[in-house]
Amino acid sequence: MIKNTTKIVLAATATLLLAACSEAPRTTDWYIQHTHAQADKNTYCIQNPDISNEANCIAAAEAELTISKGNEAIKAYLKSKGLERKI
Repeated sequence: MIKNTTKIVLAATATLLLAACSEAPRTTDWYIQHTHAQADKNTYCIQNPDISNEANCIAAAEAELTISKGNEAIKAYLKSKGLERKI
């Protein structure tokens, strides 16, 4: 009985740790609206090419392309998505 309880506790702990470490998925829209997080994520992904195909890395890179084109490009992008934001 003690061995089974120990296994259950270890499995639950491992599950909680993995869940705490996983990053919430972000969209390109989110990164455009949170440029500090976008810059941090894009830099991290560039420095760690083994994760560059992850969804958040791709979204941060796509946001970088739009952001680098300037405010008018951001406005046009957001308008095309039906979003409004004063810049």
